[in-house]
Amino acid sequence: METASELPLDLRWRRAVTGVLVLWTVGLVLAEVVLQVATGAAVLLAVVLLALGRLRLARDVRAYGVASVALCAWQVASPAVALLTGASDGWPRGARYGQVLDALAGPAAATLGAAGVPWLLLAGVLAGGWLLAALLGVFQNRVRWSMELPAFLKLNLGRLHENFGTEESPRYAAGGFFSHRLRFAHGAIAALGPTLAVLGGVALARRRVLAGVVVMGMLVSIYNAFARAALGAALLVSVLALLLLVQGAARRMGLALVIALVAVVSLTPAWRARMEKALGNIYGGEREHAMSVGWSLVCDFPLTGVGFGNHKPAALATQDETGITDLLATDSHNLWLTVWAETGLVGLLLTLGVHVLLAKALIRRYRQGSLAATGALLSWVGFHVLAMVHYLPFHSSVYLSFSFVWGLGLCEGSNVLRGRAVRESFVVLPKGSPGATS
Repeated sequence: METASELPLDLRWRRAVTGVLVLWTVGLVLAEVVLQVATGAAVLLAVVLLALGRLRLARDVRAYGVASVALCAWQVASPAVALLTGASDGWPRGARYGQVLDALAGPAAATLGAAGVPWLLLAGVLAGGWLLAALLGVFQNRVRWSMELPAFLKLNLGRLHENFGTEESPRYAAGGFFSHRLRFAHGAIAALGPTLAVLGGVALARRRVLAGVVVMGMLVSIYNAFARAALGAALLVSVLALLLLVQGAARRMGLALVIALVAVVSLTPAWRARMEKALGNIYGGEREHAMSVGWSLVCDFPLTGVGFGNHKPAALATQDETGITDLLATDSHNLWLTVWAETGLVGLLLTLGVHVLLAKALIRRYRQGSLAATGALLSWVGFHVLAMVHYLPFHSSVYLSFSFVWGLGLCEGSNVLRGRAVRESFVVLPKGSPGATS
């Protein structure tokens, strides 16, 4: 397997890399601010390691990184271009504009991973964190939780008080530690891919059992969050994992569990009402309304867009004509439409290039048997299923969760492959060489 070259690193550098990766993993289940701090540290550390010549990356990882840097640069410049061309009359608010750095998260994770990844430590943190989040979500689903939280966490308790049941039998929108049901549920899709890969790809029975418990916890979390698109994406990713990774009785049992979950959803009054509204929401409802306004912005400014982060003020400027609401104006409820509306054709092509290069790199490693790449590829599929009806980068916690999984999926030399048959199909590399399996 072609691998990135790993050069000797001082113990202090390795500890720094491990600390950042663990902090990032904690952020996947704890809070958006933790994710943002970890990502900023990862980008800075990756730049330092590359500048000092401590790491050499595989060619396809470098291509993905260069495309991501180009996308970030265009996002930085696009508001100024929009001002100069008259496409906008203002600068985006600071918090939204700061999300340009999110484009560098995936390459940063891949770069740090080339220095070595503490796979079992990260898996333990992720599994333990998600099980705790799932248990908290079960509690939040049935109890109107009113506990006050520190202001710096920016957790909106109002999100937990949405009742998706009836007055007689209320069911509140569970949000786990994030206290925001969509960030909670969509982030679960990012972590679901690697967990499914472990469930279907490792030989050790106790690890498969733990992975299965975590998968069920994630599915229950999504169910309790009443996130329709996330549940659909989770079921599709689960079916894909079953088809790719398992055979025989295990596959049939997994498919039966998926069918059982669909039956439970269809029999739950609150969920049945949610699903009945879903098609109306897309065809003639709020999502179609938001998409139509986004398309009008694309038609007005197809080449440059209205500037990164400027979708909301640009959409609200059409309010008299379109009747768009403040809530719906945040984005076009579709990844590609929002990217085109904000950053124009240049941003659209750069975003497409980033995801195509990422997919190619992950597919190559998946075919070679990489467990990490298998999980990242499943997450990539889930991301793009969700992206049809959500602009996921609007929530940094969601996009940074996916970026972390994608970046680690590009790390080679993890010595973890899918199953004995895959292991035996490789030419044995010299002992001690990067990527040699033990």
